[in-house]
Amino acid sequence: MAQRGRLSASERLFRARRISVTFGRIYLGIKTNQWIARRLAPRDMKRRWSRFNRQSAWSIYDTAIDLRGMILKGCQFVGSRADVMPPEYVDVLSQLQDRVPAHPIEVVRELVEDELDAPLERLFESFSEEPIAAASLAQVHDATLPGGRRVAVKVQYPEIAGLVRSDLANLKALFRAVGFVERDFDLMPLITELGEHVPRELDFIHEGRNSEAVAKFFEGRDDIHVPSVHWDYTTARVLVTDYVDGIKISDRDALSAAGVDRAAVMQTLVEAYCEQILVHGLFHADPHPGNLMVLPPEQEDGAPRLVFIDFGLTKQLPPAFRETVLHFAAALLQGDPARMAQALVDLGFETREDPEEALLSISTLLLEVAKRLRHQTWVDPAVVREAGEELPKLIRENPIVRMPGHVVLLGRVIALLSGLGHTLGVRIDMLRTILPYAMGQRPAPPISKPARTAERD
Repeated sequence: MAQRGRLSASERLFRARRISVTFGRIYLGIKTNQWIARRLAPRDMKRRWSRFNRQSAWSIYDTAIDLRGMILKGCQFVGSRADVMPPEYVDVLSQLQDRVPAHPIEVVRELVEDELDAPLERLFESFSEEPIAAASLAQVHDATLPGGRRVAVKVQYPEIAGLVRSDLANLKALFRAVGFVERDFDLMPLITELGEHVPRELDFIHEGRNSEAVAKFFEGRDDIHVPSVHWDYTTARVLVTDYVDGIKISDRDALSAAGVDRAAVMQTLVEAYCEQILVHGLFHADPHPGNLMVLPPEQEDGAPRLVFIDFGLTKQLPPAFRETVLHFAAALLQGDPARMAQALVDLGFETREDPEEALLSISTLLLEVAKRLRHQTWVDPAVVREAGEELPKLIRENPIVRMPGHVVLLGRVIALLSGLGHTLGVRIDMLRTILPYAMGQRPAPPISKPARTAERD
């Protein structure tokens, strides 16, 4: 593998072939099983789908581990969607969140010493040879600064820049092919958004500034924490922050053993995103379970602390866009589909014909779904099935030909939060939580005990 961000022509061809073959086989398998279910309706169809899904998930897992880069990052997202993805995909792909095969310490040492221009032993009193986490773009090591302060050192993979460029080109070709076969699905806005934002994740100075900006939003709250950045040890490819020994937010058993109220954690998480998106217009856009931790309460009647890490993918919303999102949220909360449709037009949604009429039908469907999901932080599978049958019909009648890039990332955040709500098994009053932010009346931060709107399943 190239070590300085450049891939040879043979490596690019290999990656393109591997991606196309893996997802092409899965697509054909889905179509085959759909035909069998529709025409033959065998009694063991449920078992057939389960077997196919697990085999497909392991095929994707193997491809992600071998190729890394953008493919691995996309699979991490799929593995966090416990609310809508088949359980076989979640079981297999969730293992990619923070258990990716790591680079050897020799590679890490070379990059850190090159970036910080000093021997590793002079920079740190201690530096773990094995990483504490390894993700799609970088791995993290436990270290100690001179003077004894414990820190987390995030080290970018040397070859990742080349992988990202190659995978973006491959995914563009793949999405165009899908759009040609499945004409009702335009996936290009997603790849356009990825192409704009993922390269920014490779600049750790940008990430450090993002983390400090978001940290300021929560200076008045003691239930949300963002680790401090150590700028003397940070470069574009090395990021050093305070070490936080927390519990992974999706580890239900560990949270319960530590006496953590999972409903309080989910309530805090939703409030944190209302604050970021609806108040400041700048938000952490990658809330998968590997990027969120929980610190148990220090006192018996205290609240758990939610910890945000990894601000590589952070989105700044334009003021006009944010105002229109508020209008859409207000219309949704007030049950006004006509105003919802107009807000979607103002946001930049485009359809082939008569956008207001087409988006009114979609808004009416979304409103009905929202009413049924008012007290849930995840999407009920039964509601998903019904909406999944109706929405494609509406889109086919007047297809959406353009979706604004900001909505793509917002949708990703909502999807990830939905998956976390399902994983934690909690329900909160979404209307009561969002309404003050949507109306421009930000609630006062909590003092100690969890919000009363939260309850556990």
